[in-house]
Amino acid sequence: MPLILYEMKKMFFYQKGLLLIGLFFVLSAAALMIFDTPNNPDVEMNLPQYSYYLKQVAGPYSDETEQFFTNESKRISDAHVALQKAYDDYYDGNISEEELLAVTSPLEEIVKHESGFQLIFDQYTYIRENPDNRYFLSTNGWDGLLSTDSLDLLFLLLLLVLVTPVFCSEYVSEMDSLHLTVKKGTRVHAVTKIILVLMTVIVLCLLTSLLRYGFFQVKYGLENGNYPLQSLAYFGASSKDSTLFSAFLSLTGIKIFGNLSFAMLMMLISVWTKKYALTLFSSTAVILLPYYGFSIESSKYFLPGPLGFMISTGFFRGNEYEYNIFTDQMDITFEEISMMTMLSLFIVTLGTCIGAFIVIIVRHTNVWSARKRRYWGKSLSMMVVLCLAVSSLVGCASNEKAEKADIYNSVSRLSYENEHYRFYLDQTDLDDRLVFEDKQTGEINNLVRTPMQSLTNVEPVIYGNGPFVYYMKFDNEKSGYYEEMDRFSVIEVETTTFDEKIVYEKNVNSAKDSFLGLHTVDIDDTTSFLGIESFFLDETSIYFVGDQQIKRINRRTGKTNVIIRSPFLSANVAYDGNNIYYLNEKYQVVEYDTQTGSETIIPDLITTYFVVTDTELLYVNRQDQHKIYAMNLDNSTIEKIVDKPVWSFTCDDQYIYYQGKYDNKSYRVDRDGENDTLLEDEND
Repeated sequence: MPLILYEMKKMFFYQKGLLLIGLFFVLSAAALMIFDTPNNPDVEMNLPQYSYYLKQVAGPYSDETEQFFTNESKRISDAHVALQKAYDDYYDGNISEEELLAVTSPLEEIVKHESGFQLIFDQYTYIRENPDNRYFLSTNGWDGLLSTDSLDLLFLLLLLVLVTPVFCSEYVSEMDSLHLTVKKGTRVHAVTKIILVLMTVIVLCLLTSLLRYGFFQVKYGLENGNYPLQSLAYFGASSKDSTLFSAFLSLTGIKIFGNLSFAMLMMLISVWTKKYALTLFSSTAVILLPYYGFSIESSKYFLPGPLGFMISTGFFRGNEYEYNIFTDQMDITFEEISMMTMLSLFIVTLGTCIGAFIVIIVRHTNVWSARKRRYWGKSLSMMVVLCLAVSSLVGCASNEKAEKADIYNSVSRLSYENEHYRFYLDQTDLDDRLVFEDKQTGEINNLVRTPMQSLTNVEPVIYGNGPFVYYMKFDNEKSGYYEEMDRFSVIEVETTTFDEKIVYEKNVNSAKDSFLGLHTVDIDDTTSFLGIESFFLDETSIYFVGDQQIKRINRRTGKTNVIIRSPFLSANVAYDGNNIYYLNEKYQVVEYDTQTGSETIIPDLITTYFVVTDTELLYVNRQDQHKIYAMNLDNSTIEKIVDKPVWSFTCDDQYIYYQGKYDNKSYRVDRDGENDTLLEDEND
């Protein structure tokens, strides 16, 4: 007993073990609070609406659930149609404001939960595939707790700094020679050290699991722990029969075994090499090389040793496939680990640990014949620095940007014009291409000058601001006869020199890890970039418009969040460098402040189409037969510009070009509304 107390005092106080453990838990808690993001952020953004429907369908799938979704989907669809008709009637003068409110109030009550219904409907489509073991529940908490295949690098580092000195300190201080003079003393000493290390690892694993459980319980909630594990899409293909809570207990137990195995491995290496540096390097390499070395995730679970057990999640996953468009076949991305395979790995790893224990004891035996060992010459110093930084390959904003951003309207996303050049999408050839025209010479050249154009797909949208022009592209990776999408990039072109710079880059190859495998691409990340209709950016963020929403991505951290949702984003979006203008469901123009996140509805302005300039907001007035009006952005005064119905229009510094609603002809009028001219007559 005094011996184990001495070893505890040595590990936790002399070697500052308690300080390191305390620091570990502080950093772990901070990392959870700062870096944790919900698996489905839309649920958190629309939590009241989502909870409204979840309460009605929570639990197993049933015929009543099927009927509920059918009825509710029809009810919301009918409400949208009725709302649009009501507002059309009101703006056409067919009904009064009191009649409008009487009609729309109950309809708006129906559609206000639509975002939550869409989320629960997505869950419904997943559960319907296999209703026997998939239940409706709030998944973010359990996904955060269970649905992760990442190695806890902080815990790995803690084990390295705690376990390595246990035996290495003896050799550094030459205490091993003193221990050898005591009969059986060194063997008992070794057993005591091993027991202390194993007990410490078990306690640390349990406390770490409790910390994670408590965090996700408080942040998201961990209700319905008795529901099947397959209720989480991450484990949807699993054949294991387990509940969510029992899976958590099983994974915790497996991780404990894996970390115990790793601790035994470190102690074996330290006894064998007697060197701090060699022990740290070898132990780290045994874990990190296979962890980052295999392209197929399941490969690391088939290796005997501590790695698979330290991660543990993969033992509960099923076979997962991905469709290959080039071979027209399903490629396996994760192979399920059977119970027999898991048992075999457990036996082999356990046997290895027992063997390590025996080797350690043997090397601490034969005390009477052991002699003081001499050093094998000059000691070799080894320093290994593991650089494990999550790199999102984010570019920095140029310091040469204009002080005031150019106004951007999504209706002009195919062209941009600055002082010297006109940039546009050339659609005269079979292959659309981004080009620029010199205003003085009329010379036309390609904007994109990549040498590997056959492996690059440039998106037909453009954004400009002063001397800078931006475009998006997808780079493909060719392997044999096959090509697959590899990277998505936003490129900045400085138009005085036409030098290019990557301002944002994202790995979109779902079958390939990013740098050092620190992040495996989610298939949802890939598809989200395919639906981009337009984009714009500022010094810190890029804004992508598509799929009825605007996503903001921080150019430095890569953090993504949805800031705006509206069904009319495809029709109109404008940006003035600080505010985003868009249409809501009531045909109102909403001004969104990107700095504060606040929204302001511009009063007395009902439209289906608008364009923002430096001084005005030009719009088609829905309340006056679709005639063109202009609102001064400084004093909010409104005046009529064109006294005839129009479909749409564009404008420059001098003219407004519009298309008549009834004759479908093209016209040009001065910005002040004078000199309205039919352009077809000029052509004649």
